[in-house]
Amino acid sequence: MTCAICHRQSRGFIWSNPHYPVGDPRREESRVRFCSKHCQNLFVQRLSPGGFNMIDPTELERAAMAAALVPLGEIVAEIGMDKPLADYTREEVLTLIEVVVTAYQDHLREADAPEVPF
Repeated sequence: MTCAICHRQSRGFIWSNPHYPVGDPRREESRVRFCSKHCQNLFVQRLSPGGFNMIDPTELERAAMAAALVPLGEIVAEIGMDKPLADYTREEVLTLIEVVVTAYQDHLREADAPEVPF
């Protein structure tokens, strides 16, 4: 099953329609799965009156964006600095996206990892 927001693999975060009582089959049918609490919160926020409002990135997210700059520069240099983005092949664009997203997520994971006392 995939996350209803970002389509990554879901990881146990679920929303069910609270208007249906526990045990009602419609409650089970209304289940929506998510990869994280963040995506679950985004979904609920979209259900709220007034719709979805974009929030400013946190300091951690800004740091993760900055951490993606070096890998981004490296892949652009590998592809060719003089090559316009419009001339990138599909594989080059997908590689670029993968490098940036991976660097961003790695930074978030490393920053969020609790220190183990032993």
